[in-house]
Amino acid sequence: MPTGRLAKWQMILSEFDIVFTSQKAVKGQAIADHLAENPRDDEYQPLHTYFPDEKVLFVGAVEDMSERCPEWRLFFDGAANSVGAGIGAVLVSPEGKHYPGAAKLQFACTNNMAEYEACIFGLKMALEMEVKELIAFSDSDLLVHQTLKQWITKDSKILPYHCNLLNLARQFQSLEFRHLPRARNAFADALATLSSMIQYPDELGIEPIRIQLQDKPAHCWVIDDSSGNSPWYNDIKEFLKTGSYPPEATANDKGFLRRMASKFFLNGEVLYKRTSDLNLLRCID
Repeated sequence: MPTGRLAKWQMILSEFDIVFTSQKAVKGQAIADHLAENPRDDEYQPLHTYFPDEKVLFVGAVEDMSERCPEWRLFFDGAANSVGAGIGAVLVSPEGKHYPGAAKLQFACTNNMAEYEACIFGLKMALEMEVKELIAFSDSDLLVHQTLKQWITKDSKILPYHCNLLNLARQFQSLEFRHLPRARNAFADALATLSSMIQYPDELGIEPIRIQLQDKPAHCWVIDDSSGNSPWYNDIKEFLKTGSYPPEATANDKGFLRRMASKFFLNGEVLYKRTSDLNLLRCID
């Protein structure tokens, strides 16, 4: 029986001045300690939650990278995993223009070290662009509290970063650090994660990533008559219009052109593409 085994262990441990306490007693003592630390007065008062600087977690919750702000803003994040380590930072101008940056860390580091690397990386970006007043957002509680000197920096690996960060901060006329929930730091987090996962040799260069805005599906194109080169669909359009082939077309080329043309429909100068359900979809205007 479990009760018998517990009693046996209680007798064996008694010679070592170890006091056995049942689980129910532990739960009861925890409730008693909690009530003792929060006595009930005549007027109701909320219980203490033991979360110091709780409001810091909500500072910047209304901040959004897409919103306009009179100050320059910096969003940064670091990522360290089994694949590698990377950092990402995004500078946002008062007009809302974004300046992203990322770096692959080719040395071993912890998550906290990566956070400091990302912060210093972003601050250097701002100084290079001659930004003097900046609000920096981070989803790292540790970095924000240590930078605000609310928490003591004891880790020997973090101390050099902390000193470097404070030296950079003195070069700004105004520098404010705010905590940001991870869900609202997705852009910088994505840059850091992408950088950490990239594997490439030292001699290989990676061009800056450009994100284009595409407001039409991939199967729709726009004809640019100002270009001197014929568009890719010119042979299809001429075949549907006149039934003629390109001058140097082989037998295989002609067969391929006929198969391609069967998927399109020409109405005047507008080229349409047939969909799988036999409906007509306007493809090229």
